Amino acid sequence: MDIYYWIIFFATVLGVSLIPGPSTLIAFTHGATYGWSRSAYTAFGNSTASVLQASAASAGLGVIITSSALMFAAIKYAGAAYLIYIGIQMWRSAAQPVSLASQDSHHGRQSRKLFSGGFTVAISNPKAIAFFTALFPQFMSTDGNSWAQLSTMIVLVGLGAFLVAMIYGCLGAWVRGLELSKTLMSRIYKTTGGLFVASGFGLAASRNG
Repeated sequence: MDIYYWIIFFATVLGVSLIPGPSTLIAFTHGATYGWSRSAYTAFGNSTASVLQASAASAGLGVIITSSALMFAAIKYAGAAYLIYIGIQMWRSAAQPVSLASQDSHHGRQSRKLFSGGFTVAISNPKAIAFFTALFPQFMSTDGNSWAQLSTMIVLVGLGAFLVAMIYGCLGAWVRGLELSKTLMSRIYKTTGGLFVASGFGLAASRNG
């Protein structure tokens, strides 16, 4: 496939990924809480989930999941419940004193927590598999090796997910660097938590199609 089409594909993935959603919200929140360098673990978790979803779509699992109403609904409602849970946890944490100081303790455990958060939020969206299932065929060429093309697409999806999550993580870190008052930071937590809850209910109420 011509390099021109690869550029268009990557731009498409970036454009869709930049749209604010649960994955970008958690990257922003982790950046605001722990700084941009720690938010890289969140971005890596997000990227890993995206690669698995893209791999599932390329392997044909996307067709199976999207054609099975029961399986799709199970993934959807589990993801919705998790988003609501995260939102409630963030809302509750906003009621506690918000520390603007650097948080360096238990680095290893914290890194795993950030990775897990980014991964779980991203993987809980079954529509990502449906999106990749619909997107990949649009950029595949019959002239080349299909597996090589799919592998390249998966790599670009992972790279795009990581870059976008880092952009939001750095944005959150920038807000943190402004040294806003604890009251304002608590409001940011409450707003972000409310958006997570709204996303969860929105995912649960959306149609399977």
